[in-house]
Amino acid sequence: MSIEIKREDIIQHGLMVLQLVGSHYICEVCIKSGNSCCKGCEFLKDGLGCQKRNTSCTAWLCGLQKFFLNQIELLDEWEDLWKQVPGQWFRWDTTPETIKIKSLLNLEQLDSKVGKMIAEEFELFVKEGGKLDKLERKLNLIFELRNSENIHSLNRR
Repeated sequence: MSIEIKREDIIQHGLMVLQLVGSHYICEVCIKSGNSCCKGCEFLKDGLGCQKRNTSCTAWLCGLQKFFLNQIELLDEWEDLWKQVPGQWFRWDTTPETIKIKSLLNLEQLDSKVGKMIAEEFELFVKEGGKLDKLERKLNLIFELRNSENIHSLNRR
């Protein structure tokens, strides 16, 4: 069975999931430390935020968010959901107005407490001199490489 869903509704569902788990707390720490995954995007307006959110921006996770969603055992479900959404490109998409997916993420058991806790740990890391941008890149690489299909067969041993 599949669900027919509008492009904007899948974006709103993703944003709601991220809000409910507390991802915004992590983003706040990252932005305060001088980082932003949206830096340089033409749709980012100073003081207003994103003016044209799309499926690729909603689906994409930085290394910090991948680490967090993995900690709360939601990363695999998140990735499975967004693999079903066609037309995602870097900072834009060609996703049709209506798509079919197998299922949405269950919102019932989501809680923002862990997101706030992880954000506090990242904040402490920064206060102690840690570089959040370096940590993000390292975590991103770890999660990219965890899937063996992302590693060239000559490098697998």
